[in-house]
Amino acid sequence: MTGNNQPKQEERLLTYAEVCDVLQTSQATLRRYVRDGRFPPPIKPNPNGRTVRFRYSDITAWLSDL
Repeated sequence: MTGNNQPKQEERLLTYAEVCDVLQTSQATLRRYVRDGRFPPPIKPNPNGRTVRFRYSDITAWLSDL
């Protein structure tokens, strides 16, 4: 098979805790930013589940716009 099947770094999905580590902030602050529309919203990888994740590419774009 040709082509690169490795996921791109930008396609990584991060948990709230991982995003907090990147931003060096608390989960309460991150949740407030999301609620207030000041941070990219999380996605649900499984529409039937409760788990949410953040796209790494959304986070890096948000950081570069600061």
